[in-house]
Amino acid sequence: MYVIRVHLETPSGRPPREPVAAPAVRHGLEHGLRGPARLSHARIRSTAGALDAVVFVAAGTLLEAEDGLRAACGELTGADGPLSGWRLLHCEADSWLALGLHELPTPN
Repeated sequence: MYVIRVHLETPSGRPPREPVAAPAVRHGLEHGLRGPARLSHARIRSTAGALDAVVFVAAGTLLEAEDGLRAACGELTGADGPLSGWRLLHCEADSWLALGLHELPTPN
C-alpha cells in the first residue's frame, strides 16, 4: 500500500464554482485506477478552487501506484470528468505521511 498526495487546482482566471463532492472524486478515482492497482482509502478536501487528497493505493510498486493515480486524475480532469479543466499539480508518494511524521492540526 502506498500513500500518495494529490493536489489539483482550477486554472487561474477561471471563476470559482461549487466545491466538488468528495464521493464523486472518490468514485472517479476508483473507476480511473486500472488493475492491478486499486484504491484502498482516500481523504479528500475540496474548495471552489482547489482539491487536496491523501490517497492510499494498493499496487505492486510505487511507480505503478503513482502512474495509475495520475491516469485516474487525468480522467477526472478530462473533458467529461467532474473536474473538467482543472490542473493536476502534484501526484506523488509522501514518505512523511506514510511514516506518520506530519503533525496533526491542533484543535482551536
